[in-house]
Amino acid sequence: MLAATAITAIVSALVILVHFETMSWLTKFGRTHRMPTRLGLLLGVFALFAAHSLEVWIFAGGLYVAREIFALGDLTGAFDGSAEDYLYISLVNYTTLGYGEIVPTGHMRTICGFEALMGLLMMAWSAAFTVFRLTDRWRANLD
Repeated sequence: MLAATAITAIVSALVILVHFETMSWLTKFGRTHRMPTRLGLLLGVFALFAAHSLEVWIFAGGLYVAREIFALGDLTGAFDGSAEDYLYISLVNYTTLGYGEIVPTGHMRTICGFEALMGLLMMAWSAAFTVFRLTDRWRANLD
């Protein structure tokens, strides 16, 4: 359980760092480069999408380490151990989609559960950031 907790904490910290740095970069970029609101929104959404994608890959790597190196459990069902399957289970967990054809066992369940929580948190953070940035733009355009 300690190894699963450590992997979850390390991966979660990396995910938060990626997300924070992406939003910091977007904020700095927005201050130094004036562009139309629609173009800025498009850039922001694509940058946040890229950050979320990287975060899914980070969790997929954490699941790989947990299963293949530390043997903390297994991923049963339609899972063959390929990188594609690690990415798929990570994406399903991160988005809280939960199809269920790949099922974690053992301490892998803890990591997968926290991935869902982190994904929900990161998506909410992205939404709040986007609304905050757009509110600034809308207010600036009204003045």
